[in-house]
Amino acid sequence: MVYNITRTSPIVFGVGAVEQVGTKAKEHGCGKVMLVTDAGIKNAGIAAEVRKYLEAAGVGVVEYDKVPSDPPDNIIEEAAGIARSEQVDGVVGVGGGSVLDAAKGVNVLLTNPPPITNYYGVFTAKNPGKVLILLPTTSGTGSEVTAISVVTNSRTQKKSGVIGPYCMSTVAIVDPALTVKMPPALTAGTGMDAFSHAAEALTSGFANPVSGILAERAVELIYKYLPVAVENGDDMEARINMSLASMLAGIAFNDALPHYGHAIAHTAGAHFHVHHGMVCGLALPVVLEFVADAVPEKVKIIARCMGLEVSDAISPQEAGRKVREAIQAFTARIGMKTFKDAGIAKADLEAIAADVLTDDCAAFGPKKITVEDARKLLSEMYV
Repeated sequence: MVYNITRTSPIVFGVGAVEQVGTKAKEHGCGKVMLVTDAGIKNAGIAAEVRKYLEAAGVGVVEYDKVPSDPPDNIIEEAAGIARSEQVDGVVGVGGGSVLDAAKGVNVLLTNPPPITNYYGVFTAKNPGKVLILLPTTSGTGSEVTAISVVTNSRTQKKSGVIGPYCMSTVAIVDPALTVKMPPALTAGTGMDAFSHAAEALTSGFANPVSGILAERAVELIYKYLPVAVENGDDMEARINMSLASMLAGIAFNDALPHYGHAIAHTAGAHFHVHHGMVCGLALPVVLEFVADAVPEKVKIIARCMGLEVSDAISPQEAGRKVREAIQAFTARIGMKTFKDAGIAKADLEAIAADVLTDDCAAFGPKKITVEDARKLLSEMYV
């Protein structure tokens, strides 16, 4: 079998890495950048810290801090319009996955005409963007090392991906210290997003040997360190390892691609505006049980990465059940919220089954899925 293994962005990793943002921007020829962020990051003082290092290096900064969760096309287009009028020569994104996705979209629109929804799909943007530097403040999306920007269509409320090399960062700066201010619930939710990236990449129909190695290590690290980070956000060992795991999972799924769990999460997020990581955490265990008959050895690998006793002789169904139960116990341990907590009725959740199959990620699973399969998964994840 022949595999396509793509390169990732150059990465600066470690506590204190944020201090290099100005130097890296200057190295890549930036005289002025747009700093894309959100109100939470601004209020936490992280945006000001990044700005300080940029300005100390002689880089001018235009700040845009209005990015919401699940960034819609109109916000990205507004920010890009400001960036073009200010004639910036780079974009710096600092925040969680929504901010990093928005920063990627802004960069695409610096050199390609709006609307951003014109570029849904793979390799649809024709012109290279400008300098793009991404700094994650969560340990979840891995967006700093992927070539995907997830954008919500404000007219249809459907999420889709702008995918291609022009969404890849010029430099990723991963500083675990930027994640310390994440509250427990956000730590848990973003951590389960990373867990899902790793487990879905490992079981994807597009997995390759490199993505598999990275995904396995990410599962091990998250299973060990996420509960520690949730319990004590100041534990730097846990924060470092969660940042590493999120990044490894991002590199893994950039090639292998997530599948049914993310198709469900994207669809539920667009319909109900619930936290992406929460849905990932609820979907992953039932999805892994569903695909266990198609990729039994991969599901057994996940089980072993979680420390479960799984023999070579165990049936795929039993392996899937063990993994499902273990992940459900894990999400309960870290205090994950549920659809019931969010006030969403089971019937309303099941009603989105057909839309799940139209999500981009639904094409990447290791077996065929039907609307009835999707409805059953949605039913089983409702707690």
